[in-house]
Amino acid sequence: MTFTHLDETTPEDAWAEAGVAELPRFAPDTLPGGPVVVLLAHPDDEALGCPGLLTRLGAEGRDVDVLLCTAGENSHPQSPTHTPEQLREIRLAEFDSALTGLGGSITARFLDLGDGGLPARYEEILAEVDAAVSALPAPVTIVAPYSRDGHGDHETLGRAALEVGRRRSATVLEFPIWYWHWADPTDRAWREWAFLPDPAGLDRQGLWAHYPSQIRPLSDRPGDEAILPAEFLAHFARGGDTFAVTRFGSADDHTGTGQVRETNDARTAEAVFDRVHTERPDPWEVRTSAYEIAKRRALIAALPEGQFDHIIEIGCSIGELSRALAEVADHVTAVDASSAALAEARRRHSGHGIDFVHGTLPEDWPAGRFDAVVLAETGYYLTPGQLEQTLDRIAESTRDDFILVLCHWTGEIEDWPLDAAQVHAICLGRWPDALRLHHDVGDYRLDVLHVSRTVRVGGEEA
Repeated sequence: MTFTHLDETTPEDAWAEAGVAELPRFAPDTLPGGPVVVLLAHPDDEALGCPGLLTRLGAEGRDVDVLLCTAGENSHPQSPTHTPEQLREIRLAEFDSALTGLGGSITARFLDLGDGGLPARYEEILAEVDAAVSALPAPVTIVAPYSRDGHGDHETLGRAALEVGRRRSATVLEFPIWYWHWADPTDRAWREWAFLPDPAGLDRQGLWAHYPSQIRPLSDRPGDEAILPAEFLAHFARGGDTFAVTRFGSADDHTGTGQVRETNDARTAEAVFDRVHTERPDPWEVRTSAYEIAKRRALIAALPEGQFDHIIEIGCSIGELSRALAEVADHVTAVDASSAALAEARRRHSGHGIDFVHGTLPEDWPAGRFDAVVLAETGYYLTPGQLEQTLDRIAESTRDDFILVLCHWTGEIEDWPLDAAQVHAICLGRWPDALRLHHDVGDYRLDVLHVSRTVRVGGEEA
């Protein structure tokens, strides 16, 4: 996602018309009663994304530990009047003032990792967050920017929060900030979120006033424009905080909206499918089932004629489809989250031009430049955000012209985020102009997309 704060923001009226005010209410009394760790990329993230939550926690006397990763010193890279060093001092002073305004027993630690540089320091951040959470008595709640916020610093902290949440069986609350600026209300992600109304007496305008360097221009010269103009701040004047809520560790946990929220997704796939493949080496009978054999043959038959150079298969299980794909490709990279499944795949199919790779996608994306991607019976194990990120990885690692194969069972999916129709709709929406061959065959759906990103100039390819 590429954007700047100077881009026209998605109007708040558009979000209102789409029903953002009708999101399920998040009941604060359903939060675990233990300590809270808050990850902030920049000063002012807390004033935008989670002031209502922090005010509530402060009123309850809860222990809140804040890890501030940068001073936000690069907020005005083209400023003719302020250096990053000057902005660093200004923004840290503003942050101290804002925390005091929130009240409560909030302690903050400044990590000073460099504004804009957090993606390159993910492992260091992950270790810091894991150490902070593991040092506290369970249950712990982790609060962080949204892992698909469009800003690299924000997304790095969101990813770290989710990973530590998974490791430590914590509750993770992700708050979007720039998402409201660049996203379109037709995006599905926000419809999964919950809304926490502000406590009585919270003055958001007064809180934002602690950040004059961000809400007002530094001067009237180009490069000193306000980072957070009024039309952007309108997204945070809805009277509450918005969170993507993930509870790791208990099937009985719920979001407080009255509905159980399953936590199975890409992050839990390894444990789930290792167990499944340990109990039964071929849990879906892909080697012997007439249905699976016929589906595999139909998928291969639907591919364009000719030999592929390099196919990536996402979610290969025990490698039966991988072996069939190897007949039409010079090389196949087959990825799966389950070590148990891959052990069986390697035992049966090694030596056929197939590289079986252990990884949880979209994070563990293998190296390579692919001319075909096969996403079969895997997409529904991803959240919409994880699927969108997987499509980002596909876009980054494929040639200008490539084939995308989608194949999923159309029955009811339990305990996982998506179904076949949703998976295919999201993928087709990414490349709406792609040439598509569609099959609705009995109990499964098969779509083959020919995506071309070649630009033609004057009748010639460029």
